[in-house]
Amino acid sequence: MTCLSAQDADNAIIPEGHSHNGHAFNEGPRQAGPLMKSCGNVHLPITSVWNKGQAYFNQGLRQLHGFWYYEAERSFRAILANDDKCLMAYWGLSQANYENEKRAKAFIDKAAELLKNEDLKIQPHEKAYVQAEIDYHDEKKVKDISKRRKNFIRAYEDIIINYPHDLEAKALLVCRRWQFTRKGIPISSHIGLDAILKQIFVKKPNHPAHHYAIHLWDDRRHEEALDSAAKLGKTAPEIAHMWHMPGHIYSKAKRYHDAVWHQQASARIDHAHMQRWFLLPDQIHNYAHNNEWLSRNFLNLGKVSASIDMAKSLLSNPRHPDLNNQDKKKSSARYGRRALINSLEKAELWHEALQTADSACLMPLTKPEQDLSRLRLIAVAQHNLNKRDQLIKTISIIDSHHIVIKDEQKKAMKKAREKATKENKNKESLKVAEKKAHDQHQKKIKAFANTLIELRGYLAAMDGDFKTAKGALSQRPSKQSPMIYQLAYGDHEKAAETARKQIEKKNKEALPLAKAIYVLHKAKNDDPAWRTGFEELRTFSSDIELTSPVFKRLGPIARELSYPDDWRQPHTPATDVADRPTLDSLGPLHWTPPTAPTFNLPDQHNKYISLTKYHGKPMILVFYLGAGCLHCTEQLTAMADRYSDFKKAGLPILAISTDDVPNLKKSQTNYKKGEIPFPIISDSRKDIFKKYTSHDDFENKPLHG
Repeated sequence: MTCLSAQDADNAIIPEGHSHNGHAFNEGPRQAGPLMKSCGNVHLPITSVWNKGQAYFNQGLRQLHGFWYYEAERSFRAILANDDKCLMAYWGLSQANYENEKRAKAFIDKAAELLKNEDLKIQPHEKAYVQAEIDYHDEKKVKDISKRRKNFIRAYEDIIINYPHDLEAKALLVCRRWQFTRKGIPISSHIGLDAILKQIFVKKPNHPAHHYAIHLWDDRRHEEALDSAAKLGKTAPEIAHMWHMPGHIYSKAKRYHDAVWHQQASARIDHAHMQRWFLLPDQIHNYAHNNEWLSRNFLNLGKVSASIDMAKSLLSNPRHPDLNNQDKKKSSARYGRRALINSLEKAELWHEALQTADSACLMPLTKPEQDLSRLRLIAVAQHNLNKRDQLIKTISIIDSHHIVIKDEQKKAMKKAREKATKENKNKESLKVAEKKAHDQHQKKIKAFANTLIELRGYLAAMDGDFKTAKGALSQRPSKQSPMIYQLAYGDHEKAAETARKQIEKKNKEALPLAKAIYVLHKAKNDDPAWRTGFEELRTFSSDIELTSPVFKRLGPIARELSYPDDWRQPHTPATDVADRPTLDSLGPLHWTPPTAPTFNLPDQHNKYISLTKYHGKPMILVFYLGAGCLHCTEQLTAMADRYSDFKKAGLPILAISTDDVPNLKKSQTNYKKGEIPFPIISDSRKDIFKKYTSHDDFENKPLHG
């Protein structure tokens, strides 16, 4: 993992490791990329003195259309590295940071400064784009963000009026119009925005704006986007998100085979890209969201093992402290934990649930509210495995957390009340302060209370108190399968009713339908709906795992219906989709670390050290900027002082410097406690720095890593 910093030997004002171009450039990609084969058919003329400026801008714009923000930024940075007065490159960087307001404004402020130069060569068309972005971020000019959003929409409408052949303005208008729905500006006419998209597709049928058609209709009327779902991936085949998006529409249409294909394609393209560029999974927009949804859709097809494997794959991704942790809502760690718990419970894999809950996959979390779902899974598994004493212990643990959180709420309310009183607040303000403190804890308290109601109901059932168990179930229906518990509690009429409703939904989800068939067959055998349900299940059964518990118990029912032991039927592929590449050609399904580039370099004693010496072992590589870098010296000293701790952990250290061999000795001299306990080697040509992405290609500077 490389830190975002670079050496500055020439200008002492800029700290080591910081960009010459400003703080905003300290983040984002630092390695130059090539012009890709195909990211979509787009063109927006710009002014640039670099002969590749237009091509890289078009590439960046295509990547923006695919929400491939990190790579779009790479493309726009390539332009600025060769033409630092390209106004539209700054516009592109601002667009690529739509979800990062601070950086977006920093980039467009650069463009605003350039605009003050009267000698700047720029077309009025370009200026209209840039001015719209400047005004959007200018809170001094217009403080109300809602008004600025509306003004932004109006500005793009003006571009379209003045330049009616500009397809990109039309595409970007629809994009922002949809994005602004999440900011409190609802779409007044889906038909109107769709008409704009159709104008684009008449001119360019394979324009990546099909992406926006899917977003536009996803929550309104998904059928309207089936054509775009079929075409989108081919409009920008190197962008994983463009393969992911059709999964939205196919999931809504209950076409889970097609949804799974697209979500797999997205995952594989992302994984191949990560290996190529040494990127971490959670650096990519919506990566974890795609793979968590893929886990759920595997489950919808009855591919239980694949669902669990995908969830575990998310959990095994590198835990970047900022990008991938339980506090980050869209992180691999958070999505993976949720997906794994969901899959284990829905598939009724109770033994595996207990084993997994006691493994590194589902480690206990320090925040009780984050660990509640794991504790609940343990308790549900204990109930289903008839482990009464263990269930009592788990309920006790959950209850103790519940008591602590309620006590924290009381203390917070008391503190808020005392603070308001001390500040001589009036009675109404005191109540507001108290309520705020109350509400900050109430959601957590309610989650624990509801879980305890559910689990105490299970315990009551184990003790033969079905009245209490039924009451608990009516208060807090099982998250997964209330009909299973209704049947177990002897409430056959209710179980049959719940099962029949599930069958009538025709939602093509294998596990709920299989459970409903089983329950209705047991609870009300003379109801023909269970037969109808089984016939329906067979129509999408090609990937069902017959040995998984929920499907295994359908075996006797299948024999009763004279079905073969393997009652599954082959899947008939849809005919309204485009030609698809083979999945294996796109990349691996699960994240795997990239192969470490090899090297053979001299150390401070002029002895050559090869990476092959460490093959197959974990290790720490430290890329540092030579003895002249104060921060590097401090870092090496700190690591040398704790070398024994790293050694005990089985982590050898190898430091790679930009110094030549004679100057390596300065690092040794700087260390005042004898010999540095690990090798420091010379990469004065910076070849290995570049291979390990510890180099800023745009500013031609090595990076700490």
